[in-house]
Amino acid sequence: WLTLGAFVGGVAANAAYGVAQLAVAEGTGRNLDAGWLQPLTGGASKINIYGAIEGQNVFRINALTGDPNHLGIELAAALVLMLPIYLRLERGHRYRTPLALLLGFLFVVELATLSRSGMLGLGCGFLVLLIPYRRHFLTARFLVPLGLVVAGLFVFLARRAAFFEQVVTSRLSTEGRGSSTHFLVYDFIPDVLAQHPLFGLGVNTFSVYYEFQTGKTNFGPHSFYVASFVETGLVGTLVFAAFLVYLFRRAGATRHIGRALAAIGDPLSARVWPLGWGLTAALVSTMASNIFYLTMSFYYFYVIALLAIAAPAVFARRLTGP
Repeated sequence: WLTLGAFVGGVAANAAYGVAQLAVAEGTGRNLDAGWLQPLTGGASKINIYGAIEGQNVFRINALTGDPNHLGIELAAALVLMLPIYLRLERGHRYRTPLALLLGFLFVVELATLSRSGMLGLGCGFLVLLIPYRRHFLTARFLVPLGLVVAGLFVFLARRAAFFEQVVTSRLSTEGRGSSTHFLVYDFIPDVLAQHPLFGLGVNTFSVYYEFQTGKTNFGPHSFYVASFVETGLVGTLVFAAFLVYLFRRAGATRHIGRALAAIGDPLSARVWPLGWGLTAALVSTMASNIFYLTMSFYYFYVIALLAIAAPAVFARRLTGP
């Protein structure tokens, strides 16, 4: 639980910095990273500028990740991980209101990233949770916080309706250059597998081999699945697929332990069963988001993976005793 709290707290701190980043950029036009991050990292970083409408910049929060899509994907995983735990908290529990506020805040920041991959992951993770929590999503515990967030967003967006309408329309379009790039990279898979089917081109070699086509020296595959097939071939892809199946089985074991604890009347089942579903949804969310992005090598995924692996070992003790 401490590990889970530290992880979610870190994601929340990242999101809070992103809000500060946006507030400074919108209010003063200055780059907050210049005073806080650049002295630490030695690199050039700033909030993402998506474009401009009528001379006014459209900012996308990227916080400490450097890319708004990376932040959106991480936020989506954290949201679906914690949502089932929140839904099962008892009335009057000391974490119920703080967790509701936290989830609402993370959702607002998720929207501020304007990340389509993040929203795809969030939607897929939410669909997973609809199976066991469909009744909970019709209760005041879920609908009231969601309604407050939606109402607040409506009031905020209504003040500049035309501006935000153009932004949303642009992000929903699939005809732009960025969208075509995400689909284009999938064309490389059959070409590579035809020449190097077993082990691909080698890890981190995509940009080198395809520099003559992309015109860039640092152009990544923009998809975990493309990277897996192109850089590690069928062997590497099957190895990771086996590891992914193992992670889902461990998350499933946590759900099974939660049901077993409920059968013997252990109140901890109200935490363990939701944790198992949250881990399952977070894995689905991450895998869906990475259809068009490549964040599987980031630390957040390893934390989720290790939580999925460790949880059954920790909570099975409740069934066997000390």
